[in-house]
Amino acid sequence: MSKSGKRALFIVGTLVAGLVAVAYMVRMSSQPAAGSVLELVLDDDIPDHVEVEGLSHLFGGRKLTLRDDLEALRLARDDRRIKGLLVVIDGPGAGSAKLQELRDAILDFQKEGKRAVAYLETAGEFSAGNRDYYLATACGSIWLAPPGDINLVGMRAEPPFIRGTLDLLGIVPDMDHIGKYKSAMNTYTDKEMNEAFRESMEALVGSIYGQLKRGIAKGRRMTEEQVAALIDDGPYIGPRALQAKLVDRLGYRDELEDSLKEKGADSPPIVKVGQYLKAGRFYTRGPKIALIYGLGGVSRGENQTNPLTGDMTMGSDTTAEAIKKAREDPSIKAIVFRVDSPGGSYIASDVIYRQVALTKGVKPFVVSMGDVAASGGYFVAMGADKIVAEPATITASIGVLAGKLVTTGFWNKVGITFDAVQRGRHATFFSTSAKYTPEEREIFAGWLDRIYKDFVGKAAKGRGKTYDQIHAVAQGRVWSGEDALRLGLVDEMGGLSAALRRALVMAHLDPEARVQLVVLPEAKSWFSQFWSGEETTTSYAALQRQIRKLIEEGPSIEPDGVLSMPYVPVLR
Repeated sequence: MSKSGKRALFIVGTLVAGLVAVAYMVRMSSQPAAGSVLELVLDDDIPDHVEVEGLSHLFGGRKLTLRDDLEALRLARDDRRIKGLLVVIDGPGAGSAKLQELRDAILDFQKEGKRAVAYLETAGEFSAGNRDYYLATACGSIWLAPPGDINLVGMRAEPPFIRGTLDLLGIVPDMDHIGKYKSAMNTYTDKEMNEAFRESMEALVGSIYGQLKRGIAKGRRMTEEQVAALIDDGPYIGPRALQAKLVDRLGYRDELEDSLKEKGADSPPIVKVGQYLKAGRFYTRGPKIALIYGLGGVSRGENQTNPLTGDMTMGSDTTAEAIKKAREDPSIKAIVFRVDSPGGSYIASDVIYRQVALTKGVKPFVVSMGDVAASGGYFVAMGADKIVAEPATITASIGVLAGKLVTTGFWNKVGITFDAVQRGRHATFFSTSAKYTPEEREIFAGWLDRIYKDFVGKAAKGRGKTYDQIHAVAQGRVWSGEDALRLGLVDEMGGLSAALRRALVMAHLDPEARVQLVVLPEAKSWFSQFWSGEETTTSYAALQRQIRKLIEEGPSIEPDGVLSMPYVPVLR
């Protein structure tokens, strides 16, 4: 080897050794001291997964995900250096099911006698605080800042109806659906809930409200009747919340930290989740389990992530390829498919379903449902070996809807008119300038009926039921996870941790064993997408398409796909 070659090899070796040394020092400096308290801060959106490291990552650092929080709590449970948990809650951006996953993990942390304390500056500031308080009741004690409130006021589902606005704009919704409960269409065609819509909302709100009451009752050692009475008597200012035993102490953060001291000792070191995970993670060794994320609306093509907002779509090409890759990798023992999606494209959903069906029988395939896995989100999941959902997961919505908004009246109002020539009797079928003709409507109805029958038939096959059994609970109706379990639409209650345990059992492995998670699709940097020319949702080409569509078709507020779900309430 030449002198220059040796010099280059020496420089590279020195750099590698330096990087290894730095990584080791970072890891060692992140090790918690004995007697530390883990601090879990829940005050922002809690994404399932961050697929693209975009501009928000560049300027604000990587956002912690739900899996980060769950792994930290699982690791800390058995870490003798961690003596307690401080949960700081201030309006986390999460749906009811994610809240339940976090509650389950906090409760699990306390199983061996470790202490967990919740700190609230307020549970809602001139706003509902049900979500914050429900989460706090998983902790053994709750502190509330003296000026804070507990705005525990119950639930209300209030879907918006835009038919009046469409009438004012001169836009005519020409739509249809299969399934009397497929009520997404009704927000365009009606001005209030019809009977089926109201029936569905009553059941859904009743289910989630019941879970809220039970969770609070168990956490605060009350009866459900006592909790219901307290909710009806809310909201509560601090002293009244203390008197009602909704909280254990009124105090500021510094007073809480003083209370964590052992007698005659200094305040315990407090280590945040992000810092704690730098010292090591839980799912990094053991049998390989593929964790595939299917998040956001279901669409054809590749996954898309908005680098500004982090909003994602479940692209059929990306997701199907990830499932295929995991199926064909002999080192992967089982697959967990995490789905949080309101649905979308029927074709894209079916492409993903096909890969799920091909995997069934090859290796264990378990679905973990997040906040929502409905319509197309249920379609991609229903072929799995097992489906795990939280009680508050919004799921099913086995139905179909489609149509168009006729915008001629709108354009006339602003002085724009259109003229046309055509060939073919049905050339206006997809045009927004004319309603469906009677003949076209018959074709349209047959199209919807074909999709509905395919949806129900495949759901019946996946769930081991007859067509009629699925049809009886389908018809576009959304169900809570606990109701879906009763109806046989899902198999088990729990979150991602429960789904991983189920996958291990099916793979004939110890359900409590540590595993190495192989996350698919592999994360991409937004900058690598930019330099490679890949299109993103904020790219110039995408913007051009949206402008062209607005000019050609007028304002569009139609559903994202025939397998889109209706409005559902969110716990606030």
